[in-house]
Amino acid sequence: MSKTTRRRFLETALAGAAMAGGCRSPAGRGGAARRRSAGSRLNVAVLGAAGRGEACWRAVCASGDRLAALCDVDERALLAARDAVADTQPGLALYKDFRVLFETERGLDAVLIATPDHGHALQAAWAMAQGCHVFIEPPLARTLAETETLARDARRHGVALWMGDEAGARPEFRRAVTLLRAGIIGAVTEIHAWTARPVWPQGGRRPEGSDPVPPALDWELWLCGAPLRPFKERVYHRYNWRGWHDFGTGALGDVGCQLLSLPFRALDVRAPRMVTTEEVDGATAEMYPRASHVQAVFDAPARRRLPVTLSWYDGGRRPAAIRLPEVVQSLGTFPGGGCLLVGEDGVWLMADETGERHRVALAGEKRLVDAEKHEACALAPLPPKGADTHACFLDALRAGAPEPADASHMRALMETVLTGCVAQRVPGRLAWNSRKRRFDGSDEANRLVATAVRDGWGGPL
Repeated sequence: MSKTTRRRFLETALAGAAMAGGCRSPAGRGGAARRRSAGSRLNVAVLGAAGRGEACWRAVCASGDRLAALCDVDERALLAARDAVADTQPGLALYKDFRVLFETERGLDAVLIATPDHGHALQAAWAMAQGCHVFIEPPLARTLAETETLARDARRHGVALWMGDEAGARPEFRRAVTLLRAGIIGAVTEIHAWTARPVWPQGGRRPEGSDPVPPALDWELWLCGAPLRPFKERVYHRYNWRGWHDFGTGALGDVGCQLLSLPFRALDVRAPRMVTTEEVDGATAEMYPRASHVQAVFDAPARRRLPVTLSWYDGGRRPAAIRLPEVVQSLGTFPGGGCLLVGEDGVWLMADETGERHRVALAGEKRLVDAEKHEACALAPLPPKGADTHACFLDALRAGAPEPADASHMRALMETVLTGCVAQRVPGRLAWNSRKRRFDGSDEANRLVATAVRDGWGGPL
């Protein structure tokens, strides 16, 4: 395609198209969620006081909404957060057990969840049963069955279910989605995403013995619905739970939701039909591998001729440059984390894990250049900086339009991430049947679609 023809094509595709991403939302659903007048102050609870939880409660405070309740199993984090907001959030209720929170608090409009992965589905189910809209820091859930249950519960209770997307709120990311939807690099046939993570232990074995539980920590509440096990210092709480099957989703679940958000928002891909383990280094019976390369194949998107292949690399693995277009080889060194889309008319590189840096090369061009400096990208001006992912959620609720505009990508993204997590544990080729919610011909993989919840923790899930 000549430059003139390509420019005309993009101008036509972009004409009248709304800029992707941001806080744009259609009318929300009714259902069991509490009715409220648009613009009124929200009553919000946050589960998780440290890490991403701190980002959540700070966003609530900055929004002018009421932080009604805060929950954390570690009293140190809970009290530190209380002290930080004492001047602006009088009357903040503190809880260690989220079940007690939902049995006690009345009139909550929304809940933001920023706890370890193994608690997401249970906590969200309790929140939705109370008629609350729910925001979950990625990943949405730890298993494929949990994602389906949460989607079903959101429909049944008439509430919005959001998964955080820090990159998706950036103006650079939103422009990238708009241009890719318009076909700037043509039909995409390959997606490559990679990360240097994990930066926590993976590929190990459970240590023997136990350590004294810190006085401020309720260890059984931290375990939530997972099987009981002894506490070990610096093995699980606060950070290293990510590599354990019972608690986390490894590097793929941790950062894959962010790195893969670009292709799932920009393209028409749905759930994968095949997931293949190309390499696994150091996987053990209870932990995700130190490094892996997993490939997923998707049916051809609507109006496209060819299927799409996605390759995921973690633990410092990278795409093999020699197998990629020559213009990509000219990069020399790949960034530490990123996502590359290879199309029939060019390539697009998200050159970081935050969605801020983008580079592009169209057919016939010799090197990738910053998207801001490429003449084709000038057809879609950089949108103004908007709210972050938490504020988008709260703003949409306050406006009476709680359903995210592009939520349809969330289920396909989570199916891809979580079938990939299964492939890391069951090496080989797995055929995923999205309609039946099972792997065809693999009992071993199907045992991982859902996991049991410890007695007394089922609740509304």
